Amino acid sequence: MAKRGRPAGADSEQTKRKILDAARLEFAANGYDGASVTSIASNVGIAPSAIYHYFQSKEKLYTEVFKQTSSAIWDSVTPAEEAETLLQAMTNLLDNSRQISTDLPSHSDFLASLPIEARMHPEFSDLLQQRADHQDRTFRKLASIGIKSGEIDFLSEDEATELIRSIVMGWFFERHFRQEEIPKSAESIIAIFEHLLNTR
Repeated sequence: MAKRGRPAGADSEQTKRKILDAARLEFAANGYDGASVTSIASNVGIAPSAIYHYFQSKEKLYTEVFKQTSSAIWDSVTPAEEAETLLQAMTNLLDNSRQISTDLPSHSDFLASLPIEARMHPEFSDLLQQRADHQDRTFRKLASIGIKSGEIDFLSEDEATELIRSIVMGWFFERHFRQEEIPKSAESIIAIFEHLLNTR
């Protein structure tokens, strides 16, 4: 029988992290409606009722999983301040994205399912805006690097942001839903930015 509180020897924050990790896997595999709080609790080693000590409801748990997952993903792919060219920044972004998909597959699976979940559950519609905010921060920073370096200075910042968003998200979703990368897809993206760098 699962214990009612946190596992023996675990502190409150450690138990909360374990709940979030187990919930991410459950939501990614089964969707919001199919996810079971009982299954999440079992994987953590606590009673289902103990989940509600940390999160008021299944909805609150899903929202917190989104916040943690989204921040982890987008913080890791947002270009560093030292990136001097868009080519360098895009290469780093694609490499980091590949690594995340390999090391943390449930993170990508969870985030990819959000638009569908938000359409089915209006209470999550605000998460789509938060998702867009994360994207805007990353892609606008890439656009700024590219304009400053002269690689895409023929575009406005808004135009450059949307171009980069289309390229990156198209690559990500094709890779995600196929469960494998299309051969030469990332290399083709890099070749475009190499050309832009060399012809600036």
